[in-house]
Amino acid sequence: MDRPFKPLVPEDLKPRPAFDTFVRCTAAFLRAHVHDTEPEREFAKMFERGRPDPEGKTVLRAATAPATTSSTTWAGPLARASVSQTVVEMASASAAARLIAAGMRLSFDGYATIHAPGRLVDSSDAGTWVAEGAPVSVRVQRITAGATLTPSKVAVINAASREQIESSNIEEVSRALLTESMALALDAAVFGNQAAGNSPAGILNGVAGQTPVAGGGLNALEGDMKNLTAALVTAGAGRAPAIVCNPVQAVAIKLLASPKFDMPVWPSNAIAAATVIMIEPTSFASAFDPAPRFEVSRQATLQFSDAPTSDLMTGSPVENLYQTDKVGWLTILRAAWGMRAPHVSVVNSVTW
Repeated sequence: MDRPFKPLVPEDLKPRPAFDTFVRCTAAFLRAHVHDTEPEREFAKMFERGRPDPEGKTVLRAATAPATTSSTTWAGPLARASVSQTVVEMASASAAARLIAAGMRLSFDGYATIHAPGRLVDSSDAGTWVAEGAPVSVRVQRITAGATLTPSKVAVINAASREQIESSNIEEVSRALLTESMALALDAAVFGNQAAGNSPAGILNGVAGQTPVAGGGLNALEGDMKNLTAALVTAGAGRAPAIVCNPVQAVAIKLLASPKFDMPVWPSNAIAAATVIMIEPTSFASAFDPAPRFEVSRQATLQFSDAPTSDLMTGSPVENLYQTDKVGWLTILRAAWGMRAPHVSVVNSVTW
């Protein structure tokens, strides 16, 4: 029986956030994989009861065959969903996502390497005021070298039981798994001090720490904030910095600082306790592949470990998805980031 006609209302025409579309399409593809049916049919059954979802339909339009394990591009239509926007919309769970949102966002989109432009470090380099008929000064602009963004691969495997995928909670399960796994991976890498290797270099790589102010309390907090800001100002920044720190220090700032303290504070569990980072977000550049890669399996044998061994069978625990009636999906994304100018300062072992 056909559904009764429902007239469109203005809310139906509002664009849905990219992350919502990403999660919904992932859930529909997983459900289609389990039922051996078309993703569009599952999407309509799951999410279009009473309100159309044109963004989801656009993403799913190119997928006409049932989702299968033999195709590594079954989720190819998600390529058109903005990956960088999807990352940005995880800001509630990730300090790195907030930094990405505030910084320069680029897309690889077929390019192997992207060069993010540097920044002016002296206001006079932008030009000078001159009188009518007076000669204009010529300057050699002091522009920082910028950042060369070469993509690295971030990959994560999630697994869920068939019952979870078939249940009405699959959207919430997909959202939680995608958000938590990507947020932790991003924060740990972006705010690390590692050199470029498997992941891009952390923004603290090569950054010397400031000396923490002793004594604790408000005086130590004030002193550390001034020292961090002074380091940015010396490097030509400090106009609109943000603070990234462990949740313990984030709470301390709220308790000790004046209610008029308006500098953004982004807590992250990836930051060690007593470490505080100050960064100029506009000097941060990031780039993502427009197309995430997905693979799904119901037969794979997986080693459920954060640090898997190269020999699968020597690790623990090991499960066969077919034997445990689970579905696993691999998400791979190419990403890169870097500082357009050295506008980062850090202090370790704060006393407040």
